[in-house]
Amino acid sequence: MRLAGSPSWRISEDRWPESFDWALWFRAAERMDVGPGGVVPGAADVEPLPDPSTDLSEAAELAAGWLAWWRALVELPPLAPPFDRAHRPAALAFGPPDFPGLAGWPALQRVVTRRWRQAHDWHTARMTAGLEAGLHEQAPIGQVVARLEDELGRKARPFSLEFVLLPVRDDQVRPAGPDRYLVPGRVYDGPRWPGLLRGLLIPRA
Repeated sequence: MRLAGSPSWRISEDRWPESFDWALWFRAAERMDVGPGGVVPGAADVEPLPDPSTDLSEAAELAAGWLAWWRALVELPPLAPPFDRAHRPAALAFGPPDFPGLAGWPALQRVVTRRWRQAHDWHTARMTAGLEAGLHEQAPIGQVVARLEDELGRKARPFSLEFVLLPVRDDQVRPAGPDRYLVPGRVYDGPRWPGLLRGLLIPRA
């Protein structure tokens, strides 16, 4: 979790959201038929794609359970210091080893408890690669806010925003609450982001 801000505004960036990464990995690995729409993003950028471990007889339950899992993650309250899962009790329902929040979908809970370490290894590998590439240092948040304040001729009004960055192959920024957005990592790190961020800030500043 990275923070940028001033006494009057705060923007947080969750660049490697562990629980979201796990869910996206499972949707990809088990070939779950849950397409994009609303808060559900496009396909995860998982390479190489693991082999599935479930069969078609469980497909409907897996898809229904995954969608409920994803919506629950989106609805969790934002992280606050200290930034660890032990201080976010609701998140523990969707964590190892038992993932109790998935008990209503036994087939999904079984596969997640059996394979979560594979999902975690993928998450860790992509986070390590991103840190080595310096991705966590690139977002021009402060500069965008400063330029907007110059245009307005005043300091920004108090606001708070949270961006959850996702390893997905679409390019849609998805609102997940009044001050929270799901953002494809490729968009956040791309040339369009300063303009998109400015558009999100204008009605708040």
